Amino acid sequence: MASRKLRIGIIGAGGFAMQHMEAFAEIPEVEVVAFMRRSEEPLREMQERFGVEKGFTDHREMLDDPDIDAIDIITPTDSHKFYALEAIASGRPVLCEKPLALTASECQEMLDAAENAGVIHAVNFNQRGRTPVGRMSRYIADGYIGGVYHVNIRWGMSMQRDVRPDVGSWRFMPEHGGGTVYELIHVFDMARLLNGEVARVSAVLNTAEKRRQFIDAPDGFDVNVPDSSAFLLEYFNGAYAVIHTSFVQRGEVPRRGILVDVAGSNGRIALNCLFGLIGSSGENLPMNDIDPGPPYPMPYEQFVAGALAGDQSLIDTSFEAGLEAAKIVDAAHLSWKEKRWVDIDR
Repeated sequence: MASRKLRIGIIGAGGFAMQHMEAFAEIPEVEVVAFMRRSEEPLREMQERFGVEKGFTDHREMLDDPDIDAIDIITPTDSHKFYALEAIASGRPVLCEKPLALTASECQEMLDAAENAGVIHAVNFNQRGRTPVGRMSRYIADGYIGGVYHVNIRWGMSMQRDVRPDVGSWRFMPEHGGGTVYELIHVFDMARLLNGEVARVSAVLNTAEKRRQFIDAPDGFDVNVPDSSAFLLEYFNGAYAVIHTSFVQRGEVPRRGILVDVAGSNGRIALNCLFGLIGSSGENLPMNDIDPGPPYPMPYEQFVAGALAGDQSLIDTSFEAGLEAAKIVDAAHLSWKEKRWVDIDR
């Protein structure tokens, strides 16, 4: 890149952009120089809040700006492919929020476009570093538990009206990647990170609360995405994962509803809430606190490093990671529809 810092323009400067801005603020080599949002008033509010001088209501004007080096896409899922292909066509590195797209075929199209254009690409599977799962994967790779036998992942929370009156309707709209399959796609990325590629999937998808009210839709509407889901994944290496996601799990402390537990031939390792790890290796002793080790790199910092160096190998969560997780999503939906195991398309 010509500039000393990577100059990023954000497409979709809404609520989730705040999390990205906090992450970028911790990276000295990056500067967010522009926001794009179609609504002018909230766009100006975001500019004033973060001191970002340039604001656009049309992404094409942003892409015409020669002082923007890279693009960060934080729009609803159904628009990811459109904005990503436009940004790729401009020749800029692209970081895209998860899920990468609504289907694996769309993800494949995005990956192919980026690879053919020689553009750096990343998807924001930030839970690798935001939780201790990334650190856990290091222990597993180093042989702490031996060969993996089974993986258990549970991500539960309540988005019921009396618990979370602030919940927006998009979280329950399929076109925006809502529900406990798309929105919690992190669990499939975790499963892959911990034990490799998945061969086949069996799923149960349930909508317990079939009509909901929302802060932006007080009259409510009929829900046609699952609010709880269960998945059985079989890995190519013979191990399996049991995964449960829920938006109707009451009694959870915010951000502590994630449980990950992996057992192997020589030990076991698990999350200790979101702040540490417990484990046992070798002799069959109860699990105790273990040193989680150094922080696991977040997609934001890997994206910046990869974009500045022009080196895709510096990024673990490429569009390919988004594609592989989307293949599991597609298989899960087909499994529930046809009530059978579904092989992952390879």
